[in-house]
Amino acid sequence: MSAHNKPASTLPKSPTSVIINLIALDSVIVAFILIRRLGANLTTLHAVIICLLALAIPIIVLEALFLKPYRRASTGLDFSIKRLWDLQRTAVKLLGFYFTIALVALVYWLLPEYHRGCYRNYWAFVGAILPPLLLGAIPYFIIIDRFMVNPEDGYWNAGMVVLGQWSSIKRKIFGQHLLGWLVKTFFLPLMFIGFFNNVEYLGKADFWEMLQTFDGFYNFVRHVFFTVDLLFVTVGYAVSVRLFDSHLRSTEPTLIGWLVALQCYEPFWWFSSNTYLKYANDFTWKIWLSDYPIIYAIWGIAVLLLLLIYVYATIPFGIRFSNLTNRGILTNGPYRFCKHPAYVSKNLSWWLVSIPFLSQAGTLESLRLSLLLFCLNIIYFLRARTEERHLSGDPVYVEYAAAMNERSIFAWMGKLLPFLQFRPLRMFNLKDQH
Repeated sequence: MSAHNKPASTLPKSPTSVIINLIALDSVIVAFILIRRLGANLTTLHAVIICLLALAIPIIVLEALFLKPYRRASTGLDFSIKRLWDLQRTAVKLLGFYFTIALVALVYWLLPEYHRGCYRNYWAFVGAILPPLLLGAIPYFIIIDRFMVNPEDGYWNAGMVVLGQWSSIKRKIFGQHLLGWLVKTFFLPLMFIGFFNNVEYLGKADFWEMLQTFDGFYNFVRHVFFTVDLLFVTVGYAVSVRLFDSHLRSTEPTLIGWLVALQCYEPFWWFSSNTYLKYANDFTWKIWLSDYPIIYAIWGIAVLLLLLIYVYATIPFGIRFSNLTNRGILTNGPYRFCKHPAYVSKNLSWWLVSIPFLSQAGTLESLRLSLLLFCLNIIYFLRARTEERHLSGDPVYVEYAAAMNERSIFAWMGKLLPFLQFRPLRMFNLKDQH
C-alpha cells in the first residue's frame, strides 16, 4: 500500500526500537550490580561513565545490525557517492567543530551559574571525554564528509565564520547549528548532574532496608525511575552523531518555544516556583493519608504508575532524546496512544503528590494553589503545542499527528474542541482570518 493510500490512522515507522533500548537498559542494570559488588575502588564518576557506555554501546551496535540507521536518507549520507576526499573542506569543518567547542567553553567560563560547586562533577566528566572527542573528530569528519549529500553543513559554516568568509555562509544552517549546540550547552550539565547524584545515592543505598516499608519502597522505586530517565536523557544529549542518525535535524527556532521549555528547568524553575507559581505547601498526600495505610499505599502506587509512564515515554528515544529538537519522530511505545505521554503523566502526578485542592488553610487557599498548578499545566500544554508546530516541518510528524487525531486516547478532546486538533505549522487549529 502506498503512503498516499494508507489509512489516516496508520502510524509511520519509528526510527528506534523499544526492544533494543530495553536490552541496553538490562546491560546497564548488570553493570550497576557489578559496580556495587566489585567496584569498591571505583569513583562515582567512573560508575556513571560505565553506565552511560553500557547503554549507548549496545544501542549503537544493535541498531547498526538490525535497523541500519546509517542507510536512512535522514542521515544526509549516501554511501554510493564516489566523491574524492576533500581535505580542504574537511579542514574547514574541523575548524568549525573546534570553534564551536570553544564557544561552549566560553559560555561556561563567562556565566556565573557554571561556577557553582554543583557543576564540579560535570567538569570532571568533560575533562574525561573531551580529549578522545577532539581526537576522534578528525577521522570522523574525514570519513563522513566524503558521503554527505550536502557537505556544507553547520560545522562547515562555522569554519567559514572563523575564516571570515561571510559571503559564503548559509545563515539558516549556521543559525540552526548554533541553536542545536545551545541546547546541548544548557541541558547536558543539568541532566548529567541529576544522573550523577542518583547513581551516587543508589550506589550507597541499602536496598533491603528501604524495601522493608512502603515509604522505603516508594522512595526506592521513585529514585530508580528518575535514574533510568536521566540515564537515557544524558546519553541522548551526549550522543548526537550523523552516522547513527541521532544528529539534530532541526532545532526550535521561536522565542516562545524556548521560553516555555526553559521555564520547566533550573535555574529558571527555581525562580518561578518560589515566587509566581509556588503551588505546593507542606500538606502533601503522605500527611493527608497517613492514618489510612491501605489508601495510602494505593495512592502512592498511583503516583508510581504515573512515573512509570513518564519513564516509559523516555525509553523509546534510545540515544536520541533532546528537548527543543527533532531527532526523528517516535511512534512506538506510549507514543502509539498519546503524543505527549511524559507531559501528561508528569502533570497528573503533581496533582496527586501536592494535593493543592485540599489545603488546610481553607477553600480559597485550595482554589489559589490549584490555579497556580493549573498555570504550570498550561506551560506544559504550550510546550507540547510549540513542539508540535516545530516538528510539523517534518512530513513524518505530519503523518503521525494526523493519525493521532483519530487514534490518540485524547482524540475525543479534539472532536469536542476542534481548535486542539493538530494543524501543521500552527499551535492551534484555528481558521485563518482574512
